[in-house]
Amino acid sequence: SQRLPPLLPARRHPPHLTMSIDLQFQPVHALTGGAILGVATVGKLLLSGRVLGISGSFKGTLTEGDLSPWRFAFLGGLVASGMLDAAWDPAQVAEPLPGMARIITAGLLVGAGTGMGNGCTSGHGICGNSRFSVRSMAYTATFMAAGAAAATLFDTNAALGVNSAHSALNDLVIPAADVMTKYAGIVAASAAAFLGIGAASKALAKKNDDESTAAHKTLSLVAEALAGLVFGVGLTVSGMRRAAKVSGFLSATATSFDPSLMLVMGGAMAVAIPGFAVAKNKPKPACERKFSIPNNKTIDKKLVTGGLLFGAGWGLAGLCPGPAIVSAAARPTTALLGWLGAVAVGMWGQHKIVK
Repeated sequence: SQRLPPLLPARRHPPHLTMSIDLQFQPVHALTGGAILGVATVGKLLLSGRVLGISGSFKGTLTEGDLSPWRFAFLGGLVASGMLDAAWDPAQVAEPLPGMARIITAGLLVGAGTGMGNGCTSGHGICGNSRFSVRSMAYTATFMAAGAAAATLFDTNAALGVNSAHSALNDLVIPAADVMTKYAGIVAASAAAFLGIGAASKALAKKNDDESTAAHKTLSLVAEALAGLVFGVGLTVSGMRRAAKVSGFLSATATSFDPSLMLVMGGAMAVAIPGFAVAKNKPKPACERKFSIPNNKTIDKKLVTGGLLFGAGWGLAGLCPGPAIVSAAARPTTALLGWLGAVAVGMWGQHKIVK
């Protein structure tokens, strides 16, 4: 049988640190992947009424024993996206990650930081900023600064095998027309799937005098799973599953600086900002009785400390919960699983120690 082409054909997968990674600037991948992340964010918000936050979804189950089905549906969708990518591109090889001591340290910091700050790049970086939360803006600025400092001071590029002397900006990659068509198809199909769930929910409500039914609950879980799946695909297309790309952005003073992450965030927010504006004018989401949007506006020591810890851990290894979950599902490695385990320990420890 013929193997399907990978979602991201320009990806490079050097198997070990003796091979140097030359970063490439891929603005179309970044913007399109960001737009896919935005579609997942808005679809989840308007259908289930929940803000898309990966560390928060994980934390609620781990530290509070919240076994709500929606958490497993959403996280299951993320895992499914990684498995789909593995089937789509079975020849992929996991890129190198730092040594285990550094991986564990980074995971502990990310776990404790996201626990204290109640979020990471998805919940605060995309969703919080898209609804113009000053709290999220402060947290994002803090973890970005801490991440850049950690990546620069501890030379994360070298730890990941990135060639810091190679200019990513001078190595511009624009995908072929057929690849761009494929990406446009992913955006359209994702939006159509969310719209289809919304239409089904509306038809059910009309049939039941606008009352919420068990079928609405089922549709809400389907929406959660779809949001996880689509978000994971967006992470793959954008290149943000690659720790090397994250390090390329955070190592801003290196010749290899890669601004792709800014375009990913911009593409996601371009879709999410109008989505949150629409939600603001709706009495309730399509599949649930109410919206669950955070209203905490406090900028305190706990938030800032959380941002510093999360940013430091993010900068040390270039890993964030969402990309790590998807990558571990696509191709599990000792380093990825160790990092995820350390994140869980960090979250649990923070919950027990810091109130």
